[in-house]
Amino acid sequence: MPGCCKMDITNTTEKQDEKKPLKRSMTGLETELHVIDEKGMLSYEGFDLIKKIKIKYPEIDVVKECGLNMIETGCYPHMNAYNPSIEMVYTIEKIIKVAKENKLLVYPFGTYPGKTESRFTPDPNGNYKIQEKIFGVDKFSLATKAVGFHHHYALPKGVFDYEKKNLRLLIDSKLKRSLLNSYNFEIAIDPILTLLTQSSPFFEGKLLAKDSRMLIYRGGKKLGYSGLYSNFQQVGALPPYKQTETDLIRSIKRRGQRWKKVVKNADKNVKFSQMYVSELDISWNPVKINKHGTLEQRGMDMNYMSIVLGVSVLLKSCLKKIQRDFVEVIPSDIGIKDSFKLHNGIMYIPPHIFVREKLQKKSAYKGFDDDALYSYTKKFYKFAKSITPDIYNPLLKNIENMIRRRKSVSDNIISFAKRKKMINNSDGISQKDAQIIALHFSKKFENDLKKTRIIVEKIKTKHMGL
Repeated sequence: MPGCCKMDITNTTEKQDEKKPLKRSMTGLETELHVIDEKGMLSYEGFDLIKKIKIKYPEIDVVKECGLNMIETGCYPHMNAYNPSIEMVYTIEKIIKVAKENKLLVYPFGTYPGKTESRFTPDPNGNYKIQEKIFGVDKFSLATKAVGFHHHYALPKGVFDYEKKNLRLLIDSKLKRSLLNSYNFEIAIDPILTLLTQSSPFFEGKLLAKDSRMLIYRGGKKLGYSGLYSNFQQVGALPPYKQTETDLIRSIKRRGQRWKKVVKNADKNVKFSQMYVSELDISWNPVKINKHGTLEQRGMDMNYMSIVLGVSVLLKSCLKKIQRDFVEVIPSDIGIKDSFKLHNGIMYIPPHIFVREKLQKKSAYKGFDDDALYSYTKKFYKFAKSITPDIYNPLLKNIENMIRRRKSVSDNIISFAKRKKMINNSDGISQKDAQIIALHFSKKFENDLKKTRIIVEKIKTKHMGL
């Protein structure tokens, strides 16, 4: 199943004053990539490609994903946003280099536009077989057909037990409130983050939505689509806010208990505790507490590096502000109109029903075409940029242009297909046209990668005063 964080921030939290938030909060990044061949066809050589990458560049972190058409890479966490950004750029450059040496390319957007097959990576532990039983073959195949971008940010100091790999229950603590404020804030901005990173308009040759990945992965009644987690929303959907730490801990325990029962029904002989070392492993929700002591945002499409790194900077700036200044993030009807306004240490966000049932769906289907979501996104960007150091402005340029033009990468992919007269009356595209799209945007990704490298290197140079 997609996405497991390799980062470990244990050393960043030890021996610090529990009356203060984490002084050097870490950011970590994970990206997933589709593999295509030189003709633009989806390739199923991802597993072999990883082996070749590791031989040539043993120092980089590249791992298998559930689909043979996918690879995943991560970077070490760091307190400065530019360091994981530079590492991620360098890593993907090396991946592309080895891919090209083997007549392969990467297509780094949410869904491949054409027809696909579901081919699973070798699974000696038999986990995939169990999941096939649980989800059904057709549903579980969807896990191999979408790639995303995951952002990790360190939890406030003192709230996490690194030995037990779980949350600590704090009775009376500002840090406890900081955890809940950060968690609820990430849920509130999920429709914005998915809007800014959406890159998956076509799925299996059809124009499905602005964010097809969200539909096929999360699914459920709130999105009106039968996706991977449609029948298991507790482990895969955008969760509701939590009012207390007790609520959060109990929801984690209930989720684990239910999933254990589901797994045991699928295979009574399974060694559940070996499959899931921590109960925090049992979550594929867009926002989750990770067993490595991070708050993980995993609901976004993969996209251009300039976009994902720009979003990362904004997200880090917001969480840093919330945790260091102990900002109270309050769900309220006021938050619908005055979202993200900060006054006397209080920020209002919309009720979770408004976010999960309205804005989430608008982000998936309408994107920038929806005025309410557009306004909500502008309010977030205004707040996030105001607290982001000016040194990162060059990395925000593409996001700013996107908001100003009301055009996401999904919109650009659709416009390209329409301009080339690829879309027929049933909103479908041919396999040949899907290959053209894949090659065209793969090349644009490489060009963006080169430009982004220059930007992040300049940011590091300026930051270090060189």
